[in-house]
Parts: sequence; C-alpha cells; structure tokens
Amino acid sequence: METFSTKKFFLYLLTCSIALSALMGIWAIISGEFGELQGRILGTTTTIVGTSVLGLACGAYLENPRTKNSPAYFVPIAGIFLAVLSAAIILWMIWGYDGGSEEFLFKTLGVSLMFAFSFAQLSLLSLSRLAARFRWAMIAAYVSILTLGATVSAIILFSQGEENFFILRFIGVLAVVDAAVTVMIPIFHRLSRTEFVENETPSTDSIDAEIANLKAQISRLEKQKEHVSNAQNKS
Repeated sequence: METFSTKKFFLYLLTCSIALSALMGIWAIISGEFGELQGRILGTTTTIVGTSVLGLACGAYLENPRTKNSPAYFVPIAGIFLAVLSAAIILWMIWGYDGGSEEFLFKTLGVSLMFAFSFAQLSLLSLSRLAARFRWAMIAAYVSILTLGATVSAIILFSQGEENFFILRFIGVLAVVDAAVTVMIPIFHRLSRTEFVENETPSTDSIDAEIANLKAQISRLEKQKEHVSNAQNKS
C-alpha cells in the first residue's frame, strides 16, 4: 500500500484547484455572467492554490531523507499548520463571515500568513547542503526571515496607524538581507557540491535506502509487466 505523501497531496490539490479555476474562467467567458457565487468559488480555488504552493514547499523538506533528524524539522510542520489556518480563515470570510470580530480576524490572518510564507521559504532554503564555510548564510537566513516575520506581525498586532520611520527602515534592512541570502544560498549549495562529492563516503543507511528504492521500482515494473501480459492474453 502506498504511503501518504505530503508533497503529492498538495500537488494533487494544486492541480485540481487550477483546473477548477480554469473552468470557472471558461464558464464566465461563455456565459457572460460573473456574479457573487462565481466570485466566491474563484476566491476559494485561489485560496486553495496558494495553500497548495506553501504546502508543497514545506512538504519537499518533510520528505527529504536528509532532513529526518534535523533540529529544524518543526519549520515545515508549522508552515503547513499556518497555511491551513490561513486558508480556513479566508474561506470562512468568503462563505460565512457575518461582519463580527473584524479586527481580531484580520490580525490573526495577517500574522498566520506572514509566518506561513516565512516557514515555507525557510523549508526550501533548508534543503540546501552547505559547506562549513557557507553555513553562516543559513544562520543569516533564519535570523533575517524570522525577525522580519516577527516585526511585521508586531506591527499588525499592535500598530495604531502611526508611521515609525525607524521601524520601516529596520524592515527594509531585513528585507534586503532576506533577499540577498535567498539568492546566495542556492549558489553556495552549488559551490558546495564538489566538496561533498569528494569528501563524502556512502553510509550503510544511504545504501540501504537506495536498495529499497530500487526494489520498489523493480516491484512496480514487474506489476506493470504482469498487467500488460494479462491484457495481451485476454485480447
């Protein structure tokens, strides 16, 4: 029996949402009508698309064999939880919102979305394998991304509408650092590959995992062969 795959689940969800959005667009063009119901359905599918993209980013980290014992394993789990929470709030606003508790609702949504994006970004960056001389970039990524998320969340929760230029400049600096390390880490990952290939010797666990993967592929091919043979015999 095939095991549950977080990445596949969000991939299928993304595919279905995009297909439904396309059908909605075709319906609106052909019928010439786009009312409240169509708008709600399109908003729902768009929300699911966004949630699926965040879930795929986090799922890629969860299903990577190298990250199973990582101390940052909580990051994708928190990212998926916050993405689903954000989607639930948005869907409730689309279909059941009655106008009450507006401030609390929007603040909760803003904070959960901010950290959902932050954790999804960190999940993707954490897939990189960096040589020792480049690991400062990952530390800088965690510090800048989480500090940026916390700062923006604090503004969402406690701001009274007054502009504070120091805070805005601080956010700008964090955003620049965030963008810089996001670009640099994949480059450092590429530069580190040669070093890992030269110095790394396969472990028995990695060999066993590769053997298990090959056996699974052989089993799948044998089942396909049997299915084709049965079909040919029937014909």
